[in-house]
Amino acid sequence: MKEKIFEEIIQIAIVVEDLEKSLKIFNDEYGIGPWKIYQIDKDTTKEMKRENKEKKFEYIVAMCEMGEVELELVQPIDENSVYYEFLKNHGPGLHHIGFKINNIDKVKELFNKKGIIPHQSGIWNGKFFAHMKTEKDLNFVLEIFEKTKDYKEPTPIYTYP
Repeated sequence: MKEKIFEEIIQIAIVVEDLEKSLKIFNDEYGIGPWKIYQIDKDTTKEMKRENKEKKFEYIVAMCEMGEVELELVQPIDENSVYYEFLKNHGPGLHHIGFKINNIDKVKELFNKKGIIPHQSGIWNGKFFAHMKTEKDLNFVLEIFEKTKDYKEPTPIYTYP
């Protein structure tokens, strides 16, 4: 058996067309909440890349803690993010599953050996993230995270409800 480098699932992300409408459905109709909403853009995220090339992108996310797993709703704002591309090609739905990892170097080594590159990556408030192109092997996008020494807990732009 290969060494275990993916510890646990920590995030499930769903792309939506209208974040406000989705928040009302999730929270008000299904009781899933509360939510913290954040802006991901050039002001909050450094080293923004698409396919390993510098590219600015913008989207808004709502995050809800569900035990040990974070549920994330994502609405693209511009046409540059992987979320816009996903919404255009597939419509709303499950986009990625995020994993806690125990060794970023071993994870990067695994992806390098397999020739898998990030769809999109950046450092948001000191937390490195990368959406890996794993659809061919895993049938979903796998996201990895690593908190840098500069990580600071972000303040949401608003909460719902």
